[in-house]
Amino acid sequence: MIPEPSKVGVVRKIAAIVLAAAFVVSVAACADLPAEVQGCVPTYNAGAASKAVSATGSIGSKPKVHVPTPTTASKVENSTVTEGKGLLLGKGDIAEISAVLYVGKTGKLVGRTSSTGSYSKSGAIQVPVGDTSTVLPPTVTKSLMCTRVGSRIVTILNATQIYGSASAVASAAASANIDLGAKDTMVLVTDIGAGYRGRAVGTLQPLQSGFPSVVTAPDGTPGLTLDLQEPPATLQHELVRGGSGPKVKAGQKVLLQVQGVAWTNPAPTSTFDSTWKDHTPRFYTLTALKANAGGQFLDKGSVKALVGQRVGSQVLVVVPPKAGYPSGKQPSGYPSSGTLIFVYDILGTY
Repeated sequence: MIPEPSKVGVVRKIAAIVLAAAFVVSVAACADLPAEVQGCVPTYNAGAASKAVSATGSIGSKPKVHVPTPTTASKVENSTVTEGKGLLLGKGDIAEISAVLYVGKTGKLVGRTSSTGSYSKSGAIQVPVGDTSTVLPPTVTKSLMCTRVGSRIVTILNATQIYGSASAVASAAASANIDLGAKDTMVLVTDIGAGYRGRAVGTLQPLQSGFPSVVTAPDGTPGLTLDLQEPPATLQHELVRGGSGPKVKAGQKVLLQVQGVAWTNPAPTSTFDSTWKDHTPRFYTLTALKANAGGQFLDKGSVKALVGQRVGSQVLVVVPPKAGYPSGKQPSGYPSSGTLIFVYDILGTY
């Protein structure tokens, strides 16, 4: 995605909901531990090539990069140029990054995360750390393992690992009018401007009898169990996990993982929206029907349920038609009628 910023588009594919109770919370609990406690181990090590690249300037500003030419390497190398002091990022956490890409043999700049080259928050992208992303290649997201927010890293990799395939390399080379082979060395300089836990990590709370129950897979994906009953006529919400972070406010921009399911009898069987397919959460404004950069927006019932909750919380919201989207105003792919169930993981504020 980095080499073609003008074509960046995060495709949100609908995932099937997990209804089986095989996902027990105790199994998932190990993933709640911070990266420090998990004994985080970096995926890649530093090498001569990554150490030779310099990238100066403050984090959050476009770096001044010097790539010795030619820069070559036979394997992936990863060096920390600037050591941050923020959150240590483990697998499944969310990194907010800005990056620039160079050809190793020429030192030519050929890509960046923003088409304007901006290192402001508006030009950054959010990606899951590890190998679950469909937004960026796994070599890139795995290079973020065990790094701290506020860091700048240099990653040495080959063109196929950044573009995805030999044919994609050829296409990119033709588009940029450069000489670039599938195995040619590339230099990626990445700033980690912010970071978030990738799932709600608050304390489990007791749920009221007869309310849908959330069961969680080890990777954080929520599923539901539901008693055989009619959906409620009024807006209902429950705190599944209680976070300890700041309270979110009306009109504030909030980073959310979302699972949306239609309530049908005898059980919810239709997942119409999920950020868990690619583990990439979305920023929403806590104002009903106000669209984000991707064109998604929250209904009035969800906004009411989320305002006042704390970062780190997971909230289950049951939205009947009269408390949800006005007729004809629901997002693309959402049911036009009926009761909706949402599971929201509140990861951070913006």
